[in-house]
Amino acid sequence: MKRTSDESHNTHCSRCEFKHLNALYHLNTVAKEYAESAEKAYNTGLKRKARIHSQRKKALYSLKRVILGEFIENDCVDNVRTHKIDGRTYYCVYVDEFSFHTPTSEWDNPPQDAPESATELDSFDADPSSRSNEMSEREAVERLTETFESPNYHIESPFTDDNHGATFVGWSYLPGLLEEGDRVPDRRLHDRNGEGDFGLEIGDTFQTRKGRCEIVDRYHAYLSSRRDRSPVLQRPVYDVLLDGELQETVRQRRLIDDWWMLAESIANPLPNVDGELGDTEYIRGHIESHVDTSVEFEIGDIVELQPNGQESSVYCRITEVHVSHNLLLGQYEPIPPTEEAPLGLSIHEIADDVVAVHDEPPVQE
Repeated sequence: MKRTSDESHNTHCSRCEFKHLNALYHLNTVAKEYAESAEKAYNTGLKRKARIHSQRKKALYSLKRVILGEFIENDCVDNVRTHKIDGRTYYCVYVDEFSFHTPTSEWDNPPQDAPESATELDSFDADPSSRSNEMSEREAVERLTETFESPNYHIESPFTDDNHGATFVGWSYLPGLLEEGDRVPDRRLHDRNGEGDFGLEIGDTFQTRKGRCEIVDRYHAYLSSRRDRSPVLQRPVYDVLLDGELQETVRQRRLIDDWWMLAESIANPLPNVDGELGDTEYIRGHIESHVDTSVEFEIGDIVELQPNGQESSVYCRITEVHVSHNLLLGQYEPIPPTEEAPLGLSIHEIADDVVAVHDEPPVQE
């Protein structure tokens, strides 16, 4: 390939003009450089650099595959051949004076007229000296982004960890830049990273220690963990009305562990919640699996406890109960003659110690 300007040639359409083919040629060269750089960085212990360059390499090859697919679909291709190089099989797509190799494994269906049998080749480039280095990486990707799409949309794992947070691995000057806190685009929703799915539905209402909460939207956002700025992963979040005031990008765990979702009753912890957390069997079943003898008691009741190994009774009122994933955690106040009540014990921890339930405080002698 020796042409360096937009000379006349047999173009098929505006999208396969020389300037776009030339940019795609240079993009392919940049992808190879990233592949070599990633391997070298990994072998020398520069893992973060290796991850960034590996992700960029994959994104550029993915964009190249999309563009070649469009050329084929729009009848811009002059010829397709099948080559075998270093044990791998490729389609070689010819457009005007350019040719581009693409692994056959990336194609669900072979391009039209592609030979089934492959020709053995020693290398991709018969004459590497013919490559032109006049176009910069930025110029190539910006030109292709303007006509086709940004390689940022082809990044598999958008963030790489460092010591103080995470860095976007793509190109900051191109569309598709992502930052911590951004909503995860639909095309990237694939991995929950152990966070689980949503436990609440849009429209759910419930009381918290912070106030009355209503779920108005839910989605996944790129966020770090609560106690450490890395890694940045897809995490379930909500937009909520808290006592009528909009709060955006509220983490699911913050709703449960920080705001304290309050149960309306022990028997029916969150009757206005349709998601997993509102499933009575989900919570109640976990409680009952830890309880030997079922004793009925509710929020507001005075319960008499006889913890294992103690002969005297402890009296306390259950003042409130909040939901913490698969547990109901109680808050208690002492009822005389008891001076100190249990602190923050879950309902299942006290259930098999409850020997009686009282409407009134015990009569003191």
